[in-house]
Amino acid sequence: MKRIVIGVVLVALVAGGAFVLRPRGTPVEMTQAARRTVREYVIEDAKTRLPTNYIVDMPVNGTVERITHEAGDEVQEGEVLARIDPFEIEQEIRGVKAMITQAKAQIEGVGNMRPKAEDLDAARVRVNGMADNEAIARKQLAIARINYDNAKKEYERLANLLEGGITSQSVYDAAKRTYESLAQDVDRLKLAVEAAAKARETADLEGQSLLDSVDDNDYLREVYQAEIESLEARLAALNNDLAKTAVKAPVHGVILEKLVEGDRVLMIGTPLLLLGKLADVEIESDVLSEEVGPIRVGNAVEITGKALQNQTVMGQVTRIYPSGFRKISALGIEQQRVKVIIGFDNSELHLRPGTSLDVHVITAERPDALAVPERATFRRSDQWSVFAVRNGNAVLTPVTIGIKNDEWAEILDGLEEGDTIVAEPRNDLEDGMRVSAVE
Repeated sequence: MKRIVIGVVLVALVAGGAFVLRPRGTPVEMTQAARRTVREYVIEDAKTRLPTNYIVDMPVNGTVERITHEAGDEVQEGEVLARIDPFEIEQEIRGVKAMITQAKAQIEGVGNMRPKAEDLDAARVRVNGMADNEAIARKQLAIARINYDNAKKEYERLANLLEGGITSQSVYDAAKRTYESLAQDVDRLKLAVEAAAKARETADLEGQSLLDSVDDNDYLREVYQAEIESLEARLAALNNDLAKTAVKAPVHGVILEKLVEGDRVLMIGTPLLLLGKLADVEIESDVLSEEVGPIRVGNAVEITGKALQNQTVMGQVTRIYPSGFRKISALGIEQQRVKVIIGFDNSELHLRPGTSLDVHVITAERPDALAVPERATFRRSDQWSVFAVRNGNAVLTPVTIGIKNDEWAEILDGLEEGDTIVAEPRNDLEDGMRVSAVE
């Protein structure tokens, strides 16, 4: 009996020694293949921009007072941004009102007036002068329309070139300012032609009346009435100009640039301020040409960055430029890139133009994919593989990979849900090596 006990003890000691001496295996991080949503991204830096700038310019000729707003100020639609000294317009309004009063008084006293020879001569001179003025005004209008049509064509041409990324924003903005300024010139000259035509009509009426009825001076009533109507039209135009001396913001936005400092005497159409509408802010990203292929208009985009304070905002691709351009990277490498425009809701974020962001353009998505960490996969003999853990050993296992990103890789074949794998294989790990889980 004593020998049996000793034998059992010896067997136990041998088994225990074998357990102690048995290698525990290379420590590795392990994980399991599991179901999750996997997205494929194109990741790029980006910045916000404004698709449209609003130019606030001089609505009339005059002296603009010092503008107190500065670049970066947020303004409301209709807010007064600048004021033009109204003195000259106010004085002209007073003069026109006095002429209307005089014409009305002349109507009342017309019964006591008789036409004279010098009146006929003066009427002829006036008719010829008014006709000349009208001809000059119409010629100026014709020239202005030609200039306007040419500026419009150039503006539309540059708009298309800007759309394709072929020209610069500054060239486009200059063409736009010229086009809008000439449009205002055409409107102003139309009013000048109308005023000249009215004056010529008045002169014709006066001259014709004098010729038709030297003894009948009732024609003067019509002459003065026509003159009053002409003066009232001029008065309406002056009142309209007076209202424009308070220059107001056309939209709710932010001042991008202040173009005039101090009191200045300026012509109509001179730019004063450049505004941007914050609600229209979009995102521009320069994507490598070899990565832009899978991107489509409508792709969802995850937007992140310090400006968003660690929150993620969703947007979508709204436009992909048709042609690429060359760009030098931060490392001095010349790259071919394509502009991609991303729309998002900026109504609550209030991001300003030029804000740096990071974008993840989602080009593919699998909502219930069998996935493993991307770092667990590697290529060996032109085949994607992982190390599956079976009976404590690392087993080289070929797999077929679907979509992937920097974190996860979709497994189409080679693993089952719940299979344990090495999460991050070591360089010295080989097929069949014994492994143990890292604590």
